[in-house]
Amino acid sequence: MSIVVVPERYADKALGYKRDVDTVVRMRDYLVIGLFNTQADEASARFLSLPKGIAVHPQDGNDIETLFIEALERLRFTGTSPWVKRLWDSIKDIKNYECKDDQESRFISSTFYQFLAFLAAHPNELQYMLEDQASPDLSWVKEYIPFGIWSSPESVRPVTQADITTLFHAWHYKEKMDAKREKGKNTLRRFRNIEHLFTLPSISQEIIDLAGDTLLAASKMAGIIEKDPVLTSRILKVVNSAFYGFHRQIDSVEQAVVILGNDEVINLAFSIAIHKVLETISPQAAKRLWEHSLVVAHLSQWLGPHLSCTNKQRSYTVGLLHDLGKIVFMQRGYFIGGFEGPASLEDLASEERDSGISHAEMGAYIAERWNLPEAIVDGLMNHHLPSKARNMSLAVTVHIADVLAHCGRLDASKINTAAGKFFSESKAASISRETFSRTVENVTQRVKTILEA
Repeated sequence: MSIVVVPERYADKALGYKRDVDTVVRMRDYLVIGLFNTQADEASARFLSLPKGIAVHPQDGNDIETLFIEALERLRFTGTSPWVKRLWDSIKDIKNYECKDDQESRFISSTFYQFLAFLAAHPNELQYMLEDQASPDLSWVKEYIPFGIWSSPESVRPVTQADITTLFHAWHYKEKMDAKREKGKNTLRRFRNIEHLFTLPSISQEIIDLAGDTLLAASKMAGIIEKDPVLTSRILKVVNSAFYGFHRQIDSVEQAVVILGNDEVINLAFSIAIHKVLETISPQAAKRLWEHSLVVAHLSQWLGPHLSCTNKQRSYTVGLLHDLGKIVFMQRGYFIGGFEGPASLEDLASEERDSGISHAEMGAYIAERWNLPEAIVDGLMNHHLPSKARNMSLAVTVHIADVLAHCGRLDASKINTAAGKFFSESKAASISRETFSRTVENVTQRVKTILEA
């Protein structure tokens, strides 16, 4: 049996051969034709004048889905130059590079930011590839690129396939990926035995373990908190801060828990954990990172429900931890870009060139070692590329909260294309730009008030 995949725009012509076709279905933008007792050469001859991809059972696969994918890829490479096939095979290798026996591989090969930054730096060539009907399906690449590249393109200049062939050949994709993998392995090997990074403070762990108990009594939570003088002091300072504005002093931890609520107490428990790591970097950098992390956490908690992310606690946690990898890199002397704006693809690529992984993967790696839920690990790893996340609403929430915290407003040019599309189709799109700016201002002030307590 042969499976023939034809672009849908050629459907009428393909169906003109109906007497020779055993079965036909439409799948996405393609016509899928099944021919029984027919080999590839004969199937090709029947549709000689049409662009097509052909896969044969059982040589190319034992199920329809596998045959369809194989035929589709052959269609995509029809008429393309050899570099396209080599490039696409390399990308597929990376997507499949996850050794089940090596848990660190997912962090080392999660994303190739150097390649994405390279594409973003050549918007004319990238646009040519995406528009060229003979090129492979690279629509996923567009989802990884900031929206600003598409909304404000550089002056268009003529691009030829020869230009692109030369450009990609000179970049040495495979060599750079091999170097990234090797550096990533070495980096994680050096970090693996730094005990304080991978041990969540016991008091934080106890409180976090209680997060799912909605009927938890304040007295039980207070009993755990009172075992730790640092957390006790912090909670009493927060509840007595100007933000809450009580006329009398709150001196009971149990009363503070009732006022703050379990979620806020759990958030503070995570704060203690992060403070342990922050103590190892310069006070000035620690202050800036800490304030930014808290602002992103609170904005994520506010924004989440508008983006179908209903777990406010999880939104807060991923927002709070989103720059954990930066903190870790700083204490070990690895490259860190500036703090003036959201990390660009070039910033992430520079981290990757320096250490083999970005701060996103490093933060996710530590979160996994802390035994945090997989949803948090995944959210941290993909907050710069939300379309890769299993829970895209969570990753988009933190991604946009990060942009808001840095820019003070909703700057569409800084937002990832996939995140921008997700946002535009959500309830959040109805929120006015003024509301976003005012909320950022209010949250920032709230955080500063709490930090001054």
